[in-house]
Amino acid sequence: MTNNTQTSLSSSAVAELDRRLPAAVFWDMDGTLINSEVYWAAGEKYVIEKHGGTFSEQVPLRARGQSTPKLLQILQEYIPEHVDSEILRSEIIGYVIDREREKPCWATGAVELLNKLAEAGVPNVIVSASPRAMVSNMAEQAPEGAFVGYVCGEDGLAPKPDAAPYLRAAEIVGADPADCLVFEDSPVGLESGGAAGCTVVAITGFTPEQVVFDGPQVTNIKDYVGLELDDVANFMELGAIEK
Repeated sequence: MTNNTQTSLSSSAVAELDRRLPAAVFWDMDGTLINSEVYWAAGEKYVIEKHGGTFSEQVPLRARGQSTPKLLQILQEYIPEHVDSEILRSEIIGYVIDREREKPCWATGAVELLNKLAEAGVPNVIVSASPRAMVSNMAEQAPEGAFVGYVCGEDGLAPKPDAAPYLRAAEIVGADPADCLVFEDSPVGLESGGAAGCTVVAITGFTPEQVVFDGPQVTNIKDYVGLELDDVANFMELGAIEK
């Protein structure tokens, strides 16, 4: 009798948790899903100096979360002579993707949380301004079945901070954006997720101190270490209160 009661309570608790979980979780990539900002900063320095320019510590701060065309514009400002944008694009993307293939740089605790969400039947989607080759590379390196799709900077959508990337992610999973959770690390990304109507959580552990987290997020967290499904459900409850 006692065992049956425990089983019943356990089933009830599982059902309650399922009801509170998001319909889907959307992950920005650089600085959120992967701690790749160091690769990007090194790539920016490499490209600028290769073309005779002088690298500034302001470059990574200005480039953070921006679309590839905007990043290339920023790089060109630090290079004395004009360089074809396709050359700059090829050089920096090639540099970063080589580093990511050599050593995947998953954000602390991210893979563990991805597995928990996937096992609970919650679909995950990458939503990034990075080119398709870079996003697909990380999706392929993730645990099998972790991601059901991705949105990238070559999908022809208005870039973040526009809501379009996260609205597309919701279309991929067939969910109402209001029922979805976003993890983001940049001001433009936070604004994008909020504009789409999602509940947004800011990841701060891989971000320079100069970045100000002033946006629509319900909370800021350093990384994903120790996060459980209950925590994810609590994020959604905070979002429901604010909405």
